[in-house]
Amino acid sequence: MNLNYGDYLINKEFESTGIKKLIRLYDCLSFASRGGIAFIDEMDSNLNDVYLCKLIEYFMYYGKGQLCFTTHNIDPMSVLKENKNSIDFLSSDNHLIPWTSRGNATPENCYKNGMIEDLPFNVEASDFVGIFGE
Repeated sequence: MNLNYGDYLINKEFESTGIKKLIRLYDCLSFASRGGIAFIDEMDSNLNDVYLCKLIEYFMYYGKGQLCFTTHNIDPMSVLKENKNSIDFLSSDNHLIPWTSRGNATPENCYKNGMIEDLPFNVEASDFVGIFGE
């Protein structure tokens, strides 16, 4: 496969690691959009937050397949929170905790504030004082 840059072509083998990741991401997304099931680890890697959320929104409304992904970015939670069974958290002892509506609480706020059971992110800023000093 060659990438066309107008005046010249470059074989993907000679492209940067970032471009190669984007090509693999495109292949997975294209497969899922046509009815396949795609699993993508760290989907937010090399993607702008806005594009990440718009891609997820595309799959919610137009995708014919299923997109399963992990991310360190919490912005997709605001896109997915209204869909049942679309957000799962992985606990510190490796079990899944599905998001369920809790009144007006949002998954992003519950996550950031340490309100999801057994998550490793139940920390306070003061917890770092012993590590970095005062």
